[in-house]
Amino acid sequence: MEAPPLTEDDFNEVYDWVDSVQLSRPKRIIARDFADGVLMAEIVSHYYPKLVELHNYIPSGSITVKRTNWNLLNQKVFHRLGFELAPVDIEHVINCAPNAIERVLRVVKIKIDRIRSLTSKSAILPPINRRNPSLVKSLDGKNVGTMSSNENVRYKGNPLLLPPVKQAIAEKDQTIKELYDTIQLLETKVKKLEQLVKLKNTKISSLSLKIDGSQTK
Repeated sequence: MEAPPLTEDDFNEVYDWVDSVQLSRPKRIIARDFADGVLMAEIVSHYYPKLVELHNYIPSGSITVKRTNWNLLNQKVFHRLGFELAPVDIEHVINCAPNAIERVLRVVKIKIDRIRSLTSKSAILPPINRRNPSLVKSLDGKNVGTMSSNENVRYKGNPLLLPPVKQAIAEKDQTIKELYDTIQLLETKVKKLEQLVKLKNTKISSLSLKIDGSQTK
């Protein structure tokens, strides 16, 4: 999804929201502060610490690293929150385009607020009759009515509204998957480093031979 334009009130709301979260480095120029995606990862982690592995996000001025951080956020974090940023918005943010990060922050804030609202509502949902999931029980166990088909599907289909046991299992499965993905990523990095070491050793050997040859002459 592409981030929409903002009104003056929207800008103020975004700035107040950012100020409400304690970040790892002081805020100076918001476009530059958020360009590498690290502070965005910290904001999401503030609300959902299990969702974001902060060590995967590297502070950098490199366009390549910035893009990697934002793509990781898009695929591993925003996707699980139910949305993804448009590539054009990511490019605007990493290149510090005017108002780009404010627009993206606004999108993320709206999504997080919506999820938190749904989660708080799910905390007070009455128990469900296991034999007839559409039959709602009061807290004392009496049947008090039926849940509409749409509500029933939403309750079962949204991972943020699952019953506690199922939600715990789902979270563990997701954690295992994320750990596996992290291991694969680390293995790829190790292989690249090994290739770099071999390349450097080859260059060193070549230079050594040239130096020995020149000294012999």
